[in-house]
Amino acid sequence: MKPEQVEETENSPQVAGDVIGDTAYSERFVLKILLKLANLDTLKEEIKEKAFEDDVCILWDMTAERDVVLFLQKHDVLKLFNFALPVIEMPRIIEIIVGIIGNMCCQKEVVNVLMKMDNLLTILIEYINTDDSLVLVQLLRLVSACLFLASEEELAIWMDLFVTVEYSSALYFILKNSSHKVLLVTALENLNTLCSYCNTDKFRTKFFTHFIVPEALDSLISAFTEITVNQKEGCIKDELERILVVSLQIALNLVGFDKSQEIYSHSTESVVTMVNVILKYYEDKLVINKEIDSDLVCIVDSTNTIVKALEITSAPDKYFDLSYSIWKASSSIIKSDQNGSSFEENDKEELKEFVAKVKPSLATLICNYLSTCTDDNLLKVLDDIGTDYEDIISWVKDKELLSIVRNRATNYRTRLKDNVDS
Repeated sequence: MKPEQVEETENSPQVAGDVIGDTAYSERFVLKILLKLANLDTLKEEIKEKAFEDDVCILWDMTAERDVVLFLQKHDVLKLFNFALPVIEMPRIIEIIVGIIGNMCCQKEVVNVLMKMDNLLTILIEYINTDDSLVLVQLLRLVSACLFLASEEELAIWMDLFVTVEYSSALYFILKNSSHKVLLVTALENLNTLCSYCNTDKFRTKFFTHFIVPEALDSLISAFTEITVNQKEGCIKDELERILVVSLQIALNLVGFDKSQEIYSHSTESVVTMVNVILKYYEDKLVINKEIDSDLVCIVDSTNTIVKALEITSAPDKYFDLSYSIWKASSSIIKSDQNGSSFEENDKEELKEFVAKVKPSLATLICNYLSTCTDDNLLKVLDDIGTDYEDIISWVKDKELLSIVRNRATNYRTRLKDNVDS
């Protein structure tokens, strides 16, 4: 369905003056909709008509154009929505209007006006408690758009709103219980935006109090699992990789507080499962598909931080085996593998640069495992590593970690020698 556009008619001078800015969209078409929204006496009946839904849906599409947004602002459309939304009960119309406001909030001028409209902000933010998935999608997009353009003063307003409506509880409930893929993806993006713009020095205490709660990590991982495991076949490659990266970024923010280990002590197994899924994906990409992905460096660095912050211990197959597999692939990345395939078609300098960046991170992750695993698992993984041990520890820059690993490995070798001698 396309917005009404100017057509050639007999009174072309009048029609030519009907266009909005540099677009081909009609001012009269928009004004007709605004008049209907302004007439609260007839609005309840008007919204039941399919034609009205079609028209506001067209307007929604039109708001992708800046000139249309500015035209709507000129006619105080936010004030109209402020009066109209309380009398509208149809979820579809609410979805469209929230979507229109969300599109408009891609423009800084609109965000500035909206942030001064306390009543409309309250109406909008309270939709976080609706059970309509499509309304939630548009609300989350609107909030993310506003946070992206918000000043510090405006961020303070949002933080107060989040606390007032218990936004984190509603958001974590969505992440934990929904199976609606678009909603889950949008909710993850929203949480990532919250972490990026609200977990700052000025708001860190309030962010910790409101968002760093025991259910946060479990909710994140529930959504992550639903998308990347249960609905993996419905994800295109770029979308899936975005979810992998965003989920790790969120986890990184959630575990970045002094009390995170205590708060999330019950979630470590779930976190390891998420790490396993992510590393397995990038192992397949590198080892099987021979694809170099620079994101892998950040992925491994983030995993290191999370593993250390939560003091995670696990069986080797959770993350050690994958880390070591990626290590071996990166060690022979310029050479042909045993099947004759190679990375030769890539630029060799670029490959060397990649290896130089990823190896320290991988070595640290492997050594983090060696430093905390059980004695039985230590024996197993040191056997697996074999002659690669010295090469691996040579890339580790953390002297304290290096000392712990060397001491454990020395004890292992001493016991092994004693057993052989006896």
